[in-house]
Amino acid sequence: MAEQSWWAVFAAAFGGAGSFAAIELIYKEIKEWRVGKRDHQRNVDQSLEPLLRASDELVGKLRSLAEQDFLPIRKKSDRSLADSEIASLVYLFVQFWAEVEVVRFRGLSVEIARTDRGRQTQAFLNCLQSRKVRLIDRASQRALGEVALIEGRTMNFVEFIRSVEPDPLSARWLQPLTAVLGELHESEVRQRVLQYFCVLHALIDTLDPNHLITRDRPGTPNKLNKESRKALNYRVFNVYLGFVSGRSKYIGPLN
Repeated sequence: MAEQSWWAVFAAAFGGAGSFAAIELIYKEIKEWRVGKRDHQRNVDQSLEPLLRASDELVGKLRSLAEQDFLPIRKKSDRSLADSEIASLVYLFVQFWAEVEVVRFRGLSVEIARTDRGRQTQAFLNCLQSRKVRLIDRASQRALGEVALIEGRTMNFVEFIRSVEPDPLSARWLQPLTAVLGELHESEVRQRVLQYFCVLHALIDTLDPNHLITRDRPGTPNKLNKESRKALNYRVFNVYLGFVSGRSKYIGPLN
């Protein structure tokens, strides 16, 4: 009521019924624009929530493994999905890639890119798919994401394992990921996974700064070697993710 009275006074100052009608129209347009902007932001937030949840689960698992230098995986002689720990880790990667595909399939990338948070999301996804950061080739990553989708949603763990175990085509797409897990005894491979983890960690901290959906976890920069720190600082954060603050949480001091 007070807002309407203000507009009435403003209209009277300019005089005439025509002026009042014009001002009312402008007021209506501004109000609809504000409501539309709020609805748009809400849609973006709802679209990103599953992606954030999947990212958070993967970050939690990778951080736990990083603290143990990936020994729970390195000591495995059987790295097939028959091993529950291997299957769980594979699923968390695939679940995240499936949520990336959901964003892409639904055409939400255009809508998301209209907001600051959306543009940051796009920057993170571009970074994670870049040649120097991604863990497996793009085709395999997308294929695995698609394999885990059913009726527009991501399969749960049991559905996924039941679906891929008897399927030779799924096994083909899983091979690049299981190969990475099978090479974690090599320091270079562990550093690649750690770099991927750092980008994911920065993603959840940046897109969910109050951690309403995700958990606030400390970083593990002590697990990175000097080369990885430099690569993350100069090639990742400086090139793709310049908007990320507090990068020392993820990479530690450069000196």
